[in-house]
Amino acid sequence: MKCIRSLGNAIALASLFVMFLTPSLKAQNVVSGDAAGTVTDPSGAVVPGAKVELKSPETGYDKVVTTGPSGDFRFSLLKPGAYTLMISAANFSKASRNININLGQVTNASTSLALGSSTTTVEVSGEAPILQTENANLTTTFDTRTVQQLPNPGGDLTYFAQTAPGVAMNTSGGGYGNFSAFGLPATSNLFTENGNDENDPFLNLNNSGSSNLLLGKNEVQEVAVVTNGYTGQYGRMAGADVNYTTKSGTNNYHGDATWDWNGSSLNANEWFNNHQGNPRPFANNNEWAADFGGPIVKNKTFFYVDTEGLRYILPSTQDVYFPTPAFASATLGNIGGTSPAQLPFYTQMMNLYQNSAAYGSLRPYSSSPAAASDTSGGCGDLVGTAGFGAANPCLGYFLASGKNLNKEWLLTARIDQNIGNKDILFGRFKMDHGNQPTSTDIINNSLFGSHSDQPSYEGQLNWTHTASSNIVNNAIISGMWYSAIFVPNSGVASALAALPITTVSFAPNPMSTLGGTSTPDFFFPQGRNVTQYQGVDDLSITRGKHEFKIGVNFRRNDISDYDTQVLNNGFLDIGSMTDFFNGVVNLPNDFYEQAFPSASRVPIAIYSLGVY
Repeated sequence: MKCIRSLGNAIALASLFVMFLTPSLKAQNVVSGDAAGTVTDPSGAVVPGAKVELKSPETGYDKVVTTGPSGDFRFSLLKPGAYTLMISAANFSKASRNININLGQVTNASTSLALGSSTTTVEVSGEAPILQTENANLTTTFDTRTVQQLPNPGGDLTYFAQTAPGVAMNTSGGGYGNFSAFGLPATSNLFTENGNDENDPFLNLNNSGSSNLLLGKNEVQEVAVVTNGYTGQYGRMAGADVNYTTKSGTNNYHGDATWDWNGSSLNANEWFNNHQGNPRPFANNNEWAADFGGPIVKNKTFFYVDTEGLRYILPSTQDVYFPTPAFASATLGNIGGTSPAQLPFYTQMMNLYQNSAAYGSLRPYSSSPAAASDTSGGCGDLVGTAGFGAANPCLGYFLASGKNLNKEWLLTARIDQNIGNKDILFGRFKMDHGNQPTSTDIINNSLFGSHSDQPSYEGQLNWTHTASSNIVNNAIISGMWYSAIFVPNSGVASALAALPITTVSFAPNPMSTLGGTSTPDFFFPQGRNVTQYQGVDDLSITRGKHEFKIGVNFRRNDISDYDTQVLNNGFLDIGSMTDFFNGVVNLPNDFYEQAFPSASRVPIAIYSLGVY
């Protein structure tokens, strides 16, 4: 049954649905797994009243249940990992077996007891069945070994979902989102980490840092990709549910350290650079990770810390088209005679072009890609004016490469505490800092290139309480805050002092844009600050073969959106080179846009309530 997203009477209504319509829900929440089975004798008859004990050698977890009249038993809301199952009954030999609890799945732990003395222990071995019959969920699970060994350049956690059945890399709509599941858009996917949402509430995609990656591969213990979630806890989104659990400390000290590097010396120059005699652009990429965990008090208290990061430089190769010295001089002379009031603005523009580091490397326009469909020498409709044309081009050309330095690193820490035999508590803190080179401007990157500092902080408290052998409750309280504000490298004031209009474009003429080379550059400042609060609770009650499950998930996001300042400082598009030469703006060839927002930011509150 899918969740209900509403306020008011939704809780009462959903609770009634749970009571009357779901007596046989077999589900585990998005941070745990279950173990269930039947105890039988050699003839296949069930064994009621058998003692079933589940232990974790890693954390000291120990729980005992008794099989019901049908010989059934179940352990609910278990932390994924390795466990030992021990079964004993009068007039039967004891049985012991090792089982693995996987995230989001029910492990079949059915066991047959041999007749004999109860002092004899029989080791039971067997592989878990490939077919998962406990529910209709289609789940692909990646254990710790697979997570660590699957090639994953960049360490992006969302990559694992792309190897699951029914999932395809998203290449439509400009690649919005990383992947789609069964044809549903990327905005239909839900990501959780230890049970709390890891979605960006503003974009409804996976959360990410300055690298646009969801880092943390070294910290992840297990990944479960649910692409067909039928049970109640998966009812919030229609696409894939990608659930991560993180490592914790155990009774043994453990850790690792990795470093990966890739640079220009390992990569060949591209064909276009070789063709034009340009050197290989500089690239340098470093990725590292290290973690360490272990006991503080054996079987009671454990710690775990992890740090990961990226530092890479990627080239930004662009075709740039600058006015030739002859065209710049002729334009300034014409403006000085016909529109002298505009001469200072035109002088600023020409100085920005001519002071660029790429200006001295200009090549004939005829050698550029644009020349294949343009015989005007880049002059457009100005051909013939003042003698400009193919033989005397208005523009020169250069294939230029800029450098983008992206830095991101995270630090996580986790403390686990076993409180007696009935309560398991852990707290986790995550800090992610990074600086994103949002756009690179070949003309003057220090003025018109853009960047974004993107700090993020997360905290979580997770409590599992065993009220009795048949009743288990898991509660999660979490919070998250992040900032992603995009600004020019030199600041808005410096960019406007160099060019009073934030962006001047010459589309469809190839002459390079001033003040920014991509759309966001005339949106400054833009971005958002986001605060998220979330509470999740799952109650499991086992009765014989049946498990009754009640769950609630509440989330609130407070967003400060700065995108109201789009076009705040103006956008000028000059579609006619004749108009540019004469210093006029004429519709429909040319246009000027500017917005005058009444507020610098817009507060947005988003609520989500789900009950199953």
